[in-house]
Amino acid sequence: MSTKSSDKVWEYFGKNDPYYGVLTQERYSRKALTKTLKDEFLATGEKYVSSVFATIHERFDPAFRPHRALDFGCGVGRIALPLARICDSVVGVDVSESMLAVAQKNAAEEALDNVTFVRGDDSLSRVSGRFEFVHSFIVFQHIPRKRGVRIFRQLVELLEPDGVGVLHVTYAANASWLRKGVRAARQRVPFVSGVLNVLKRKPFGEPRMQMNEYDLNELIQLLHQLGCHDVHLRFTQTSVEGHPFYGVSLFFRKRTANVTEFA
Repeated sequence: MSTKSSDKVWEYFGKNDPYYGVLTQERYSRKALTKTLKDEFLATGEKYVSSVFATIHERFDPAFRPHRALDFGCGVGRIALPLARICDSVVGVDVSESMLAVAQKNAAEEALDNVTFVRGDDSLSRVSGRFEFVHSFIVFQHIPRKRGVRIFRQLVELLEPDGVGVLHVTYAANASWLRKGVRAARQRVPFVSGVLNVLKRKPFGEPRMQMNEYDLNELIQLLHQLGCHDVHLRFTQTSVEGHPFYGVSLFFRKRTANVTEFA
């Protein structure tokens, strides 16, 4: 799937089903979403951010409180909004203008005026300055690997010295060759994807969220080269179309250490 096509998928969900596009559970689909379920959805972000900062405080710095944070792939603001309650300012980045419009509306409803939402591109050209905290969760898995690695590097380079990053990727899938073949066909052949959508009682034209796996050796080498020598891994697992995808949140601090090995 091309870069352009990948971005169109997120604009489709941003326009037609933004909350389901972020967390693909039927309870958060447009047809099911109520005020109570929307509040429940946003509460998952609060819980997640609390967990992330508990890990940072335990592993890196018990007093860590970033002044400026960036959330890449912010969607409707599920993570950016709770970050705005902790940080002085937050920048949320997403490729979907429709997602950003919903995020801005949610921020206004929460009376949060210290969060800014900007449209993303591969060079993060609309992002200015540097950050004490950069974050992304369940986003890179939907970006083709080569493109994603470039963005991963950009995010790490935006991090201030002693800043902390938490970037999540998927690195393996437990699927048969048949399932992998069907997955590949759905990504490359619209008709196949459409037929399978109908069988699942979804609109024929609903695009499929692609899943991509990253090489952890490549990403850890990048962290090494960019001076992030404090690293902690937290594993994740999700189920997509009946088979598990294995992921990891890379927690890292931009602090160099003497990593020379002596015989």
